[in-house]
Amino acid sequence: MTYIRNGWGHVRSQFPSVIILFLYQLLWGLFLYRLVSSAVSDVLSRYPDPPPTEMSRILYLLEGQFELRHNPAVYQYIWLLLAMIALRLLLSPLIQAGILYGLKPSEERGSGLPFFRGMKEFWKPVVLFYLLELALLALPSFWVLPQLQALLPRLAVPGSRLAPVLIGCGILLGWMVYAWLVRQLLLFAQFGYLFKAGLWTSLLLSLRHLLPGIAISLILGATGAGLFLLFGTVSWIWTGLLALILQQSYPFIRSLWQVWTLTSQYQLWYTKTQKS
Repeated sequence: MTYIRNGWGHVRSQFPSVIILFLYQLLWGLFLYRLVSSAVSDVLSRYPDPPPTEMSRILYLLEGQFELRHNPAVYQYIWLLLAMIALRLLLSPLIQAGILYGLKPSEERGSGLPFFRGMKEFWKPVVLFYLLELALLALPSFWVLPQLQALLPRLAVPGSRLAPVLIGCGILLGWMVYAWLVRQLLLFAQFGYLFKAGLWTSLLLSLRHLLPGIAISLILGATGAGLFLLFGTVSWIWTGLLALILQQSYPFIRSLWQVWTLTSQYQLWYTKTQKS
């Protein structure tokens, strides 16, 4: 596909941005791993397996409920997790701004590394678009979550679990399609606003050329998922140094594919903007 091939040319010119995004995701994954390892592993290690009696399992659950309510370490972990989520919400639009600035022609850029220059020049509108995206993505939760909660009692009834599972999967799939559509529309709106081509014009372009945008996401998403399955299978079969290298390198592949998807969508927007 032409847009994907042309998008790869932008990826090669934005390799520092890919490296920064890779380090960002690697550090976030390391933080989550250390948090789970320190908070959950110690709790699970005390589980009586196999329990000498049924009473041992019940006492373990009762102790866990008591600790969740009265142990101050639990609240420390919660506040730490909330602080890191807030930091991620702050850094994500800044990284997006740096990547978007790198799409500008080289003669229109200011001095310095484009990634950090973009953080300085684009951060305000990108943060506003990011907050709008979060609000629109969370909006269906007021309907989706009660619907999923209403399905939970039906899962406890033997012989009738398939129907609520299919209904729940359909609701979640609809939410995912809605989320992709919101991100696609806002991404084109950002292109139009940041590159002075018109916000509303870009929104109309996104709707008019929705099928090529879907094709880009499906092709790159499918190849990214295929690489994930390949890396996971090889790591599972051939354990050792090779598995460690593949596990540590996959975040780089994921970062590369994220930037590639964005640059390919930009190529779609830019091509259609020049023709209109």
